[in-house]
Amino acid sequence: MLKIKHTICPSCSVGCGINIVSGEGKVLGTYPYKRHPINEGKNCLNGRGSVEQFENRICSPSLVKNNELVESDNETVINLIKEKLGSINPDELCILCSGKNTIEELEAIKQFAESYGTDKIGFYGYNFPNDDVEVASYDDVSNAKTILAIGDILRDNPLIGRRVIISKENGGTLISVDTVEKSNTLLNANECVKVDSISDFINDMGEIKGKLDGETVILINKMENKDDFNGLKELSVETGAKLLPVFKQANIKGAMGILSSLDAEEIKEFLSDSQALITVNADPLDFLTKDDLKGKFIVNISNFADDFTKLSDVVLPGKPWTEKYGSFINAEGLKQEFISSVISDDENLSEIEIFEKLA
Repeated sequence: MLKIKHTICPSCSVGCGINIVSGEGKVLGTYPYKRHPINEGKNCLNGRGSVEQFENRICSPSLVKNNELVESDNETVINLIKEKLGSINPDELCILCSGKNTIEELEAIKQFAESYGTDKIGFYGYNFPNDDVEVASYDDVSNAKTILAIGDILRDNPLIGRRVIISKENGGTLISVDTVEKSNTLLNANECVKVDSISDFINDMGEIKGKLDGETVILINKMENKDDFNGLKELSVETGAKLLPVFKQANIKGAMGILSSLDAEEIKEFLSDSQALITVNADPLDFLTKDDLKGKFIVNISNFADDFTKLSDVVLPGKPWTEKYGSFINAEGLKQEFISSVISDDENLSEIEIFEKLA
């Protein structure tokens, strides 16, 4: 019998509702959630394709030998990790979380790090710094007279892009800034600004700055460094324009309230004198090289196989978002709670259970 249950899309920080179609404990597909106030039954390709990753799902706790997963069990893997952690100093452990973790998981992992004695814990924030700046709402985007979009919002975050199009249909002006020649946002813009560097543009906007006022929303999903965002905050204060960062992962805004948002250089510094690395739903190869990870005992808590899996020493699958109870905070600051939409019959531990056992 097919089942349809509601959850929150994990593809980005917009926070769209999505229904999961399942049967016999397996995810079969998605179906639009018509009553969700953010996306109103519309799911983008990113959301609809979010279940395709289940084809590469890791089903069992495993050891990694010769770049291959060797099936094991929770007790063996947990004991191996505890043995390693007991043989190093607390400040030789680095923990990398991600915006894919729920609020509840992040709090549990932070508690573990504090009890173990390491302060080398954080997540990769895609060059966005920790910040509690007041952000624009999605309705502000729809009603904006001018939108300054930094990055390809229409491709990467289509349900925010829908709000951008509504603004244009109401007479609003879209100014698109990017380092590429072509993008969906550039193609739909009233004014296109091709730049070699986002940072250089923020430091010297020229005549663009005079077009921003209190009815402007600055949408950002692309930052080159943390100082870029500080420059945009200053611009917001000076012009009255509202800011709305849109993140690549569902709960980056929530993670910012709990852990440090790190850039690649900060993570490299953490790793430089670390003997062990625990990653939780994070792929360091998105922002580091294989050489940066050499010589580390790597605990990879992840549901899905990728190139990083082969570099790990042990793998614990944890639970995919379809089997989680928890909450995310979306780009506009709304806390969204959700329950498990699929019940599987595997014996894999949840991320919170893993850290409880490691403690």
